[in-house]
Amino acid sequence: MDGKEIEMKLAVPPEALDSLKRHPAVKDNQQGRPATKRLRSVYYDTPDLALSKAGVTTRLRVSGSSRVQTVKDTGTRASGLFSRKEWEKPVGGDGLDVVQLRATGLEPLQNEATIAALAPLFSTEIRRATYRLGGEGWQVELALDQGEIVAGSDREPVCEVELELVEGPPSRLFALARQIAEVVPARLLTQSKSDRGYDLAAGRKPMPVKSKHVALSADTEIADAFRLIARNCLHHLLANEPSLTAHGDAEAVHQMRVALRRLRSALKIFRPIVEGDELSRIKAEIKWLLTMLGPARDSEVFLAEIIDPVVANHPGHGGFQALRDHWSKQRDHNLAAALAAVKDRRFTALMLDLGAWVEAGDWSHHHRHLSDPLAPFARKVLDKQYRAMGKAAGKKLSKLAPGHLHQVRILGKQLRYGGEFFAPLFSKESKTFLAAQADLQDVLGEVNDLAVAGPRLEAGHHTDEQAWAAGMVAGWHEGRRPELVAAADKAWKGLRKHKRFWRG
Repeated sequence: MDGKEIEMKLAVPPEALDSLKRHPAVKDNQQGRPATKRLRSVYYDTPDLALSKAGVTTRLRVSGSSRVQTVKDTGTRASGLFSRKEWEKPVGGDGLDVVQLRATGLEPLQNEATIAALAPLFSTEIRRATYRLGGEGWQVELALDQGEIVAGSDREPVCEVELELVEGPPSRLFALARQIAEVVPARLLTQSKSDRGYDLAAGRKPMPVKSKHVALSADTEIADAFRLIARNCLHHLLANEPSLTAHGDAEAVHQMRVALRRLRSALKIFRPIVEGDELSRIKAEIKWLLTMLGPARDSEVFLAEIIDPVVANHPGHGGFQALRDHWSKQRDHNLAAALAAVKDRRFTALMLDLGAWVEAGDWSHHHRHLSDPLAPFARKVLDKQYRAMGKAAGKKLSKLAPGHLHQVRILGKQLRYGGEFFAPLFSKESKTFLAAQADLQDVLGEVNDLAVAGPRLEAGHHTDEQAWAAGMVAGWHEGRRPELVAAADKAWKGLRKHKRFWRG
């Protein structure tokens, strides 16, 4: 079978599988009897991972006497959905069918040397219970998978739910996943079994990831642009969840927070288009998650940028070490709270609700400008953002009070996100403008760190040697303020000299 698969994956605890078989979403929509199989899938690649680098996955799946060869491309991953082309054929024998590999038309599989070098890299051993669910106008295949991924002597357990769309709208996957997540602990997965297999074979652990370029073009319509940007933000957010939950990586918290802020900027940019009854609830849940992630990131920055530089200049001093220990404990407490929030069912519910709303929320059915071209809209948005920042900043940032500088920083961040979203529509001059904007944001960020350092140290209610060390830290950083504000003036002056790239 050749075609396109659209599916969603949820990680669940092993003890949840039996209860899912009795879940109303399964019992009330079940068509026919479930099927249980043992599946062994062997994944192939070259020693230099030519297929993986090209975004191609090739496997041979054995179940009883059946052997099926499957090839998949990278496709897209957005809002929790995997959408990929796949080529699936029964084969004879224990090896790959070279003719069928070439028949996919995928470039790396047209190379004889590549095909000749293909060899097993890792495998999966899965016990799968499959249920066909359906109703009026839709059908979904639900698979309950339990087993392991095997790469040499390394093993990684698998326990997940796969929801594959057979017929109907993708919104049906979100609805079913939401019903499941209300009953059992579940996490949206952004990695397939093959992704995890490649990581296991290479000994890679989940790492924080930065946002990726949004593929907009001059003929993109406004509705499509919003979906592409929002999907990009959601994938950025979800892709960092494994690094946080696996080993509490503070950088993962930072990236998740950036993803949420980018998404919130997108909601503000497209507000005239996406306004509707669902938006207020969506924004409230985003605010909740930012509230849970924010303290972890802020305390990490406070420790690294405010406390540590001064402590490093006083090695072995008891007061400074006690001060650092105090703020380290606060950082660890806040990181634990962020981790708990991401593991909470509320996080999964938010991700599913956001995905469903982005793909087919109330906004997508009623606004008359959804099909308007993007470029005029983008120019208007960037002009408005630039004017707002310019009005708040004036000619010299050094004349502004700390509160006003913070406002300029927020407006500048909105301009930066808007510029990054829409840059593909305009000239290459966007790179120099956005680089200058980033320089200004970095300096304003340092100035803001100083503005909050004093009050935060004071709120710590330190005593004795800690209080003396806290005063030394505050004083040392206050001495840096004139230099930083002068640097902000220079960066702002430099940014104003750059051509507004969206104006041609």
